[in-house]
Amino acid sequence: MYTRKRMFVVLIGLVLVLLGSMAAKDNPMGIATKQTLTFTQPTVVAGSLLPAGDYNVTHEMQGQTHIMIFKQKGGTAEAKAKCTLTPLATKATRSEQRFTENAKNQRVLVQMTFSGDQATHVLEP
Repeated sequence: MYTRKRMFVVLIGLVLVLLGSMAAKDNPMGIATKQTLTFTQPTVVAGSLLPAGDYNVTHEMQGQTHIMIFKQKGGTAEAKAKCTLTPLATKATRSEQRFTENAKNQRVLVQMTFSGDQATHVLEP
């Protein structure tokens, strides 16, 4: 009986290690592949003015270039932005966005960090 319990514990351990290695392989950059965010006012992303609302944010690699894709939930607004990942010392404990203002006094998204990620996204202008 002791041997069966021990084998079960070893089997569970192997499954957890396998799942962890699969997750690391799918996400070598330390970021979630899909996030959501809300813009409380119109916001410029990579030159496109997006209306206020909820957005799905996904990631795509084009060679060595990291692209973030913003798609409005229940709408048609979309923007693609090149970004650079800046590693964090530890996983982010909260989500944050940083903005600047352009010459037209529009809010421009320049940086994002999502809770649980190990890198900050710095958007290219």
